[in-house]
Amino acid sequence: MTKKLPLNDFRAVRSKLEPDDFAITDGVDDPPSDLIDPDVWDGIMHLPEDVSIRVSDHNGVRIRLMHELWGDWLEAIGDPENPDEIFNCLLEAADCFQAATFNFLHGYYRTALAELRTALELVMIGTYGTLYPNDKDYLEWKDGKTEMFGFTRCRKRLVGNLKKEKAKWMFEDGEVLALTFQKLSSYAHARPDADHAALWESNGPVYNHAAIMLTFFASLSVHALCYLLIRLARPDFVMPERSDILFELDWMSDYVPLVQAYTDLYGNSPKPRK
Repeated sequence: MTKKLPLNDFRAVRSKLEPDDFAITDGVDDPPSDLIDPDVWDGIMHLPEDVSIRVSDHNGVRIRLMHELWGDWLEAIGDPENPDEIFNCLLEAADCFQAATFNFLHGYYRTALAELRTALELVMIGTYGTLYPNDKDYLEWKDGKTEMFGFTRCRKRLVGNLKKEKAKWMFEDGEVLALTFQKLSSYAHARPDADHAALWESNGPVYNHAAIMLTFFASLSVHALCYLLIRLARPDFVMPERSDILFELDWMSDYVPLVQAYTDLYGNSPKPRK
């Protein structure tokens, strides 16, 4: 049986935006025309609501960091009035990061990891397209004419085209970019031992500490890798100051190669932070 949270818990009461909070509005909310049945609502919401309470009970600092990284990403996207070649990929990646945090909070860890994979692929494609904007395969991808142009093809082409001082090593097989994408792909495709059931160790969604830590560290790693790719696409790019933490925490996954790539691309070494 479920029980209601006490009203002194801020998570106990739902909120709804006012009509004038939206950019396009007539100033009036339409009354419900086909209200969902309570049992259907409960059937959809009980488990993810339960997980969201349990995750937020014990992971406030981690969730804050993921949320703040998304906020920093919004600053990094660029000028919507003067978008460059990578702009739209970064814009869509922002929604992927937001969706990953939302799904993480509600126990859909595999779905969150799949969103992180999409974000990394988008930024890889956007980086390649910035460096080679007239590439035939890239242009066909932009026009929706091919399904065969993605992360791995871009990565392999960059290995062949980049100069050594542009962190070319990072794009090679067996290095951090390839390994991270391969791992995320296992979850995106729900391969054996990388599906919802494996992450929940149950039918779910349910609270699972190991899956929480896996998703949290993956989120940090993907943010870090994306900022390295952006620097390659925009040589004058300056990372939002708060996001420097991605390269300063020595407990980060892949800390050593991330610091090496940061140093190669940004021209200075980050200062370690415990």
